[in-house]
Amino acid sequence: MFEDLLLGPIVGGLDESRVHLWGRADHLGTLHAWLWEAGDLDGEPLTGESLPLTAENGFAGVVPFLNLKPQTTYFYALSLKDVPPTPEGEAYPSFTTFPTSGKREDFSFAFGSCFYPTTPESGQTFAAMDAHRKEHGLAFGLFLGDQIYADKYEHNGIGQVALTLQDYRDVYAHVWGYKPFRELLKNLPAFMTLDDHEVDDDWTWTDGTRTKAKIPPWDKVLRRLNGRPAEECRLPARRVQAALQAYWEHQGMHAPHFELPLNVDDKGLYHLENNEPGSLAYTFEYGAAAFFVLDTRTMRVKGKAERTMLGKGQWAALKEWLISVNDRYPVKFLVSSCALLFNMWADIAKDRWPGFPEEREYLLRFLAANEIENLFVLTGDLHSSHALQANLFGPNGDDIPLWEFCATPFEQRLNWLAKCTHNELGSEVIKNQDLRFLYLGNNFGVVNVDFGEDGKAVVTYTLRSETGEAVHSVVVR
Repeated sequence: MFEDLLLGPIVGGLDESRVHLWGRADHLGTLHAWLWEAGDLDGEPLTGESLPLTAENGFAGVVPFLNLKPQTTYFYALSLKDVPPTPEGEAYPSFTTFPTSGKREDFSFAFGSCFYPTTPESGQTFAAMDAHRKEHGLAFGLFLGDQIYADKYEHNGIGQVALTLQDYRDVYAHVWGYKPFRELLKNLPAFMTLDDHEVDDDWTWTDGTRTKAKIPPWDKVLRRLNGRPAEECRLPARRVQAALQAYWEHQGMHAPHFELPLNVDDKGLYHLENNEPGSLAYTFEYGAAAFFVLDTRTMRVKGKAERTMLGKGQWAALKEWLISVNDRYPVKFLVSSCALLFNMWADIAKDRWPGFPEEREYLLRFLAANEIENLFVLTGDLHSSHALQANLFGPNGDDIPLWEFCATPFEQRLNWLAKCTHNELGSEVIKNQDLRFLYLGNNFGVVNVDFGEDGKAVVTYTLRSETGEAVHSVVVR
């Protein structure tokens, strides 16, 4: 049905009244889209089209639809042709808009990170997630980073570390072309954020002007020992710009409204700015649940004079959001591509929140001082999965539970060190920590949010293996 698309479709930016339908072609054109309400496939569809697909924007585009009905199922078609394709042996794919903001409705969603396909049979975790969607229903999926591994030249589809914009685009074409991934995202609305491998392994800026970037020295040494060219061992700002442009084309373009304005021109080109730039962080709501998706990468600085993960602008937006949603939403999710609470004494790279101890402590103190309740951190990256509870000291001496759910990897090598090097983080505002489980294996997470008659949310986190089997579960009441 979508043979004329190189990649996609992806249902993005979904809320109670809006959707962004994304696709990528391999030549000039325009995306055309059609929506039918369920039960009215013979009626007149809603229609829309994208901006022109050009070489400048990688032939990627979005068809936005506004003023949709809440909690309504829509069937859709997306094509480069100006007439809708006829389904052959299958119905049109569909999505269901969200409830109105604040409405208490039970729902479930899936999440995870880290997809590094190495064989033609890769992607079985996505097939299992799709089977779970069909049997049990999922409102959406959260993809928490490392949707590609641009630096893993052995299996990234281009045989080298991505260096140019076309290289990064080609890696996306290879990885996202896997059938289980495409089949899943036809019917599962997606919210995405980046981690390091969309650019390079454990990369960071060296100062707040964002003119110089670096990768760890061990990556440079290993690449030279493997006979890689010198240019693969450097990370100039122009390569970061190329990587973030490719990220914008494939992941950012169909996201919801960003918290801080990005510099994207009328041709769809993402411009990297120095000093205090825009951020890829965004928020969304599903009924009575609020989500803040952090950008833990593009503002990250590790230098002699400055060390930050989020940057000033994103910090201000995050604090304002936490205060504004605390009393209005009975459950909140803070989405971070890297772990906040899970500590490892052997984490040499210091690439996660424990590598920014002052900033992590500042966040924990803010949560405790402002009594931010019913907050759940969703994360990935570790190549192991866990559920971890910590109790924060409230200003009146009360316990404020804080949970971290980690699901990773979709498909990657496993982090066997996580089990034997985990230790409790040191913080003056944490009373105790309880690691409920730790699992090694390809997986995805499913979160169920159920509201009782009193309106209080019961949150259940179930970790499922690459075959869809439930391997661990915790219930938070």
